[in-house]
Amino acid sequence: MRWAVLLALLAGQPGWAEEPFKLGVQTHFEQGWGLHWAGIAADLGAPLIRDEIGWVEAEPARGQYDFSIADPYMREIAAQGMEPLIVWTDTNPLYDGKQTPDSDDGRAGLANYLDAMLTHYAGTLTRIEIGNEVNSGNFLSGPFKEDPPRALAATVRAVAQRLKPRHPDVEIMCAGTNAISLQFLRAFFRHGGLEDCDAISIHPYRRHPENVDLEIEDLRALMREMGGEKPIQVTEFGKWVEDPAESAVYMVKMVAMLAAAGIDEAYWYALVDEPWWPNMGLMTPKRAEKPAAKAFRFLQTKLLPLGRPVPRSVTRAARIFEYGAGEAFVFWGVDGAVEITGEAAFYDATGKPVPRPTRLTETPVIALGQGLELRVVTEAPIADSLYQYGTPPWSYFARRPGIGLTPLKTMEGRWSSYRGAPDLLPLRITDQGISTARFSDGPYHAVERFTAAAPGRYRVQGWWQASKDSEPSQILVTRNGTSIAEGRTGTEKFQLAPLDVTLEAGDRLEFEVAPAGPDGDGSVRRRIRIDGPDF
Repeated sequence: MRWAVLLALLAGQPGWAEEPFKLGVQTHFEQGWGLHWAGIAADLGAPLIRDEIGWVEAEPARGQYDFSIADPYMREIAAQGMEPLIVWTDTNPLYDGKQTPDSDDGRAGLANYLDAMLTHYAGTLTRIEIGNEVNSGNFLSGPFKEDPPRALAATVRAVAQRLKPRHPDVEIMCAGTNAISLQFLRAFFRHGGLEDCDAISIHPYRRHPENVDLEIEDLRALMREMGGEKPIQVTEFGKWVEDPAESAVYMVKMVAMLAAAGIDEAYWYALVDEPWWPNMGLMTPKRAEKPAAKAFRFLQTKLLPLGRPVPRSVTRAARIFEYGAGEAFVFWGVDGAVEITGEAAFYDATGKPVPRPTRLTETPVIALGQGLELRVVTEAPIADSLYQYGTPPWSYFARRPGIGLTPLKTMEGRWSSYRGAPDLLPLRITDQGISTARFSDGPYHAVERFTAAAPGRYRVQGWWQASKDSEPSQILVTRNGTSIAEGRTGTEKFQLAPLDVTLEAGDRLEFEVAPAGPDGDGSVRRRIRIDGPDF
């Protein structure tokens, strides 16, 4: 099984798995933040800062460089004992008409500017990132935007050829993709981008952290296919939330998932709430700590010094990570009774003490102590559509008019990967939701299948909720092709009352989402849980 293979790889992986994991934070000193924010980041425990240096201000005339605007914050970052990562994403009117550099002259100008930057900050700056969410196109202009993977590969090549002989210790990361865009990265690698990068940077924004490891595994496989693995760094992560407490929970989960998957460093976005992202910061503009700041400090002081976490769960229905040699556990899951031996204190994601837990819930708990052992003493659900997405016992299909069920495969999307087919967009299945389609020959349905591995009685429950502005969808639940429940999404979610069903090994439960509107562009979020056998 895919999870067992990943656990085995992580347990015995040399190289990247031995590097300590570092949790940094995104700042915007280049946009005028006060220098006091560097001290606040350091007080929270951040070892790494990601920011920018304005190209226009630093090169006011060709070949003439002036870093006086950046000097104050670069000095303050260093004085606070933090290491900067500078990302390039801007333009300069001296090159290519202030469009994203895509000519030989523009790329040479960029490379010379970065060379001057590294020389000016010798001993302080050794790491740069080329590109920021290039797959989104939001920061691009001019001919570069016509074929970003090709253009970025040419840019990275020009930068590497200029910098590597003169700054052999420089680390060049690229391309800071929005989500884990295997479609963009495959094209970028095909143009030679992988060869000239020291690390690949990603921004794995997502609703749920639980499956980020599978996409990281797929990215590593893609690199091996295209020439060889390079380190993967997460130069932005975070979540838009309504409840600030949710950010702390998300951070603790994501750090455990990323660190256990072999990521060396990750940067929370951002240190401070910003006008356009007013609820993603660790701090408010008035310097008040939010729950995410408390989680950030707790991770820096109590967990990350213990070393890289190791996954200990044997099922993806639970997430259990051990820090140190029995010194700490971070654990959460769908359900299941847990037993913790050894003297331990228990905390929530912000470091607030909580009672000793007896069951897994989807809110993580942190155990600190010595000689700790943790085990799940009763089985978690045998199947959960979120936690076990993309792995057995789940499989995915489309129901095509006049043909019937056809398997869906992993598709490399502009954003994240999904289950689909080249000719079926917008139909797709992800861990977050499902979209259907309607073409000239009729409606196309999306189907999730659970296959029973053992005979017995199973309990089935779930819900489906139409996404905002979506047409309604019809929901059909079948056992070996015979209907056992149906419903419809609308203004309210369709809630499937718990069903008890008897299955033989190999029997199928299928959960089908069909268009129920004229356009056929139904989109739903959903969650399915199956307990058993004999729950």
